[in-house]
Amino acid sequence: MKSLFLNVFDLRKSVSFWAVLLIIFINGLYGKNLKRWDKNEIINNDVTQYYAYFPATFIYNDWNFEFAKKLPEDFEGRIWLQNTTDGKPLLKMTMGLSILWLPFETIAHLYAKHSHFRADGYTKPYSVAIFIAALFYLFLGLFFLRNILLKYFNEIITALTLLLIILGTNLMYYVISEPGMSHVYNFCLITLFIYLCIRWIEKPVWKYSLFIGIVSGLIILIRPANTVVMLIIFLWGVISVETLSKRLKLISEKKWMVLIAVLLAFFIILPQLFYWKTVTGHWIYYSYGAENFYFLHPRVIDGIFSYRKGWLVYTPVMVFALMGFIFLHKYIKGAALALLITVCVAVYIVYSWWCWWYGGSFGSRPMIDYYGIMALPLAAIIQKIIKSKVWIKAITILSLVFLVYLNQFQMSQYRKSLLHWDSMTKKAYWGIMFKKNWPEGYEKMIKTPDYEKALRGEDEY
Repeated sequence: MKSLFLNVFDLRKSVSFWAVLLIIFINGLYGKNLKRWDKNEIINNDVTQYYAYFPATFIYNDWNFEFAKKLPEDFEGRIWLQNTTDGKPLLKMTMGLSILWLPFETIAHLYAKHSHFRADGYTKPYSVAIFIAALFYLFLGLFFLRNILLKYFNEIITALTLLLIILGTNLMYYVISEPGMSHVYNFCLITLFIYLCIRWIEKPVWKYSLFIGIVSGLIILIRPANTVVMLIIFLWGVISVETLSKRLKLISEKKWMVLIAVLLAFFIILPQLFYWKTVTGHWIYYSYGAENFYFLHPRVIDGIFSYRKGWLVYTPVMVFALMGFIFLHKYIKGAALALLITVCVAVYIVYSWWCWWYGGSFGSRPMIDYYGIMALPLAAIIQKIIKSKVWIKAITILSLVFLVYLNQFQMSQYRKSLLHWDSMTKKAYWGIMFKKNWPEGYEKMIKTPDYEKALRGEDEY
């Protein structure tokens, strides 16, 4: 313990740890100054569905959501409910985030009951609890990502990678401006899953198996499409048919550990199945109605390169991460193929969704979930560049600094709606570049997509 305490204050040995604390401080500083706390704007839009399980279960004991009709005027009607075939109200989103928020919202509720705030689940303490939860899970995700990176890279590379993942991507926006969206939590869980998989493969013991089961259940419960990350436990370290055979043999030999992990994951998912059974009469229910994946008509090119929401257009630092896959095998044996396959399958699934731009969002928000994966090739290319010639280092450093600045500037533009939430075009993108005010004729630069066409799997223009 004494050695650990001393290492924290030894800058040479803990620069990445201080980078994590700096990241949390910056995000906390930005977030606390939001003007949204008193307007109930944190619990809004999709968040009302992720969150409603908590008040419905623990405050009102009302899964029919009759309580929504009695909420104050400033919130009434903002819980988006679907209807089952027999007319019963149903939440479209699953309850994974409500489970992660439970300890934070419980404390908020107890505080509200003993303060001047209404203890109805929808006042300022409950919004603040979500923001604190987002900071906590960001810290947890960065903590385990740091541990993964330090296994293969030094403190400086790790610190730079962590800073770029936050300051240079849209993850930061979904911590400080929309902390109720699922992405920082998915980032945390997927990063933790990778960490546990690496540890289990190195030393397959019960504690890692149990945690893998719990984390897997939460990943599936929050966003079933993220099940793709389960490929990592089969592919990490696999570089040949022989190593794949050894991995499958290991899983077979540890079948009881695997079985208990699967059962634990099922146990985590069970409350959702119980909710569906209670409301719809079916244990498994597709609550998204007409919203579908179009796997035969994926929009991968648009999803990555479009001016509307292109992943690499609005998060260009990921270009470096993708290039890093070329060098990753030099630093982490058997990781490049596992992670590249996982990312490729994830990209295909993400951009097969009918609304490939994912509604109102800053950049391509579903890809945030996988930034724990992308951090590894990003670290690899940083390591490669550091060992390169001076002029290559200089150009790369200037490029990365510029991309961090661009991300922060565009995040500010998005908060002001200058960077439009769903209607950006090439003309609009370059028309607002580095501008703080709307240019003349802005409304003619943007182009609103046709959501009805997209629902049918047709081109939305």
